Order: sequence, then C-alpha cells, then structure tokens
Amino acid sequence: MTDVEVITGSRLHFGLLCGATDSGWHYGGIGLMVDQPSWQLRVTRSTQAADSFDASEAVQTRLKTLVAEFRRSHASLPPIHIAVTNEVHFHTGLGSGTQLTLAAATALLLLSGSPRPASIADIAAILGRSRRSAVGTFGFDRGGFVVDHGKSASGDQLPITRIAFPDEWRMVIVTPTQSVGMSGASEETFFGDERYLEAAVVTRFEKLIESRIVPALQDANFPDFRDAIAEYGNLVGGYYAAAQGGIYSSAEIRGLVDSMAEFNIPTPVQSSWGPSVCIPASSEEHAAEIVAHLQRYKASQPLRINIARGLNVGATVRTAAPEHQRSFG
Repeated sequence: MTDVEVITGSRLHFGLLCGATDSGWHYGGIGLMVDQPSWQLRVTRSTQAADSFDASEAVQTRLKTLVAEFRRSHASLPPIHIAVTNEVHFHTGLGSGTQLTLAAATALLLLSGSPRPASIADIAAILGRSRRSAVGTFGFDRGGFVVDHGKSASGDQLPITRIAFPDEWRMVIVTPTQSVGMSGASEETFFGDERYLEAAVVTRFEKLIESRIVPALQDANFPDFRDAIAEYGNLVGGYYAAAQGGIYSSAEIRGLVDSMAEFNIPTPVQSSWGPSVCIPASSEEHAAEIVAHLQRYKASQPLRINIARGLNVGATVRTAAPEHQRSFG
C-alpha cells in the first residue's frame, strides 16, 4: 500500500464528570462528533530517503513526534510524506490533538503493512490518548453522540453508548481566535488534586443525561435537548469555574453570552476547557439565524464561527485496498 487518506471531524465535549472512582462516572461525560472543523490528511510512501510534511508548523511538530514514536514499535514503516489539507486549531476545546493523532496513526499502520484495527482504543492508549475521557477516541471510530461512563476503580473503561444525532439538527460553534483553553501542566495539576464531585451532584448529572438528554435525542425533541444540554453545561461549568475564571473560560465568550438574551439564542455550552462554545440549532435555517445574530456582536477579537452537522459515522479512510475504504458507524 502506498497511499492512505483519512478524514475526521471535531469532538465536542460538554464537560468531564469527575465523580469518585466508585461512582460510575469517574472521568465520564457526554460529547458529540461534528463534521466541522475537520482534519483531512494524506499519507504516502515517499520517494525520498527521509520523511516530509506539508502542514502548518504546529501540526508538523506533532506529526514528527508521532512518526518517531510510531517507528519504535513499527520498524517496517517506510519513509513517508504527510500532506494536511484541513486542520483544526489546537487547544480550542475541539479535541484536535486526539483526532490528528488517531488519523495519522491509522494511516501509518496501513502503510507499515498492518491491518486496520477493529478499534483504535489500543493505539490511543499507546499514544497517550483516552487517559481520562474516551469520547474523542470512541467518536473517531463510531461518530455520533457519545455517553461515556468513564473508568472503574481499577482503571478499566466502563460502558460507552452511542446515539445518532438527528440529521436536521446543527451545532453553531464559536471560537475566539486569540484565546486558548487550559492544557498541559495546568490541566494535570487540576485533575491531580482529585477534587471529586459530591455523590448528590453526580446523581443529578446522571438523571440529566439518562432521563432528559438521551430521550430527547432518541425522540428528536429539540426543545428538551436544548434546555437539558444548557443545564448540563451550566452545572459542569460551575465545577470548573474556579480554574477557568467562570462557567466559560474566555472573557470574550462571557461577554457574548451576556449580550445574547436579547436575541433569544439558546444558551451556549462550552466544549472541554474551551474557549470554543457550541449552540444547538433545530435546523440549517435556525443555525443561519443564530449566526446572523452573533455577527452583530462587537467582539474585541475575531470569532471563528462554524455551522456543524452531527457526524454519525467514524473517520473515513480511503486506500487502494477495498477492505479499508469504510467508516465505522
């Protein structure tokens, strides 16, 4: 095999639940795969003696590290060229690092002569992904709206449920272009303190997910989903407020939210550490109306706005081999 193309979307995470280790929600939570913004990369056997990369500087740095790490266990990988035609900005709350890592690792596996795995979870663990939340890893494989019960007391993955996101619904994703979410040492310090949610709060989240959010998705009941996901976002945002400066990590987004009441726009939900937030819309037309209102806001920095569909299939992989030309879902 000489050529592999991989396309995957972004991961929205509506808030990690830091329940105690015996709560059934230890590093659990809910999230959604969306088609925009997206990664698209093509990996080919190189005609040169060394690897080469066609991507932004930040993406090249990550890919070089990944390829070097991959070769430690797959010495059969030939020199390769990676061309990235669509990128998702890092540290914006959209799971871009995980999606890039899994997309590239899938392509490298195939070019090294290995079969595509039934699940990417084992590769994710080797490459340092899915240590807490499995939403992005599972979403890469299967897409859809993901309910992740987190880890057991022994560290094993608890059940994960996938629900198809209604085709007509949209998510309006707003990202301040000059802000980033918490990551690295600051994030590790926060979780290292093991400040678990109280049992009563975990129960409230569980009821919200299982009695309101999941049924609303299954019944395609948009008003119920809109209200329940907003309540979830506000509740989990309160848990992280001390670390990120409020329910929303970005001052720009906090100002935007304060101005939205007059426009009758659904309450935004922050994705992961932000700064990106997502606003549910019942249709493409509803999403366009929300965008028109958002564009009236006098932001102090540029805002990147995407109208995204739910991505109900996993990553698309295209190769010359018919058995690999599929996406899970």
